Parts: sequence; C-alpha cells; structure tokens
Amino acid sequence: MKRFFAMLIVLLIMTAQVEAISYEDSTFAIDTINQKLREWKCTPLRIQYGGDELNNAENIAYMNELAEGHGFEKKFTACMVFYTDFHSPPDDGKISAWNYDSDYKNYSWYFGLYEDGEWKLMTWGY
Repeated sequence: MKRFFAMLIVLLIMTAQVEAISYEDSTFAIDTINQKLREWKCTPLRIQYGGDELNNAENIAYMNELAEGHGFEKKFTACMVFYTDFHSPPDDGKISAWNYDSDYKNYSWYFGLYEDGEWKLMTWGY
C-alpha cells in the first residue's frame, strides 16, 4: 500500500503543471519591475507571475506590434506577464502620474522574448 501511494505521489508530481519561465527569466523580470518602481519612488507590495497561459499567440502578436511601433527589428517569440501591487509616494510638490500615497493593485507588466533569448520590458499599466 505504501508503494502505491509513493507511486501516486510521483505521478502527480510528474503531471503537475510546470511554469515555463525559468528562475533567471523571473529574476530578470522582478529586478526590472523593482528598478522601475524605485525610479518612480513607489514601494512594491506584491509581484506575481501571471501564468503560462498568458504566453499565447495573442500576447506575442501584441508584443510584436509594440516592437514594430517602436521601430525594433527583432521579433518576439514569447511573452511573460507579471502583476504588481505597490504604494505610490507621498506628495512631494512635484507633478506626478500617481495619486499620492495610494495603493495600486494588479498593475501589469508585459515582457517580450526575442528569438536570441533576450527579454525586454515592453509595456506596463492597466
């Protein structure tokens, strides 16, 4: 009986959905997002991978449309999407795109993967 349950656990592990992005891919994305939030003087509260299902033909086409609009010549072959919650800075008397001292939730970040393996942050926002 123990052997049966051990085999069942192994089968469940083998058939479980595995995220397609690598540790290096996710680390690059998280570092890029954190850098951008620091530039904006925002405090990150949560960063979450959107899931493999967002690496689809529609989102890859969207990345390539953005690239074409920016005059990029290389094509994207994959897409990864992250969502963040963050807190905007307090009012410092300067013009800001943010509502001061506020929480933002589910802010999206789209990265495209070039054919040569380089990820590029293409767009962010709601």
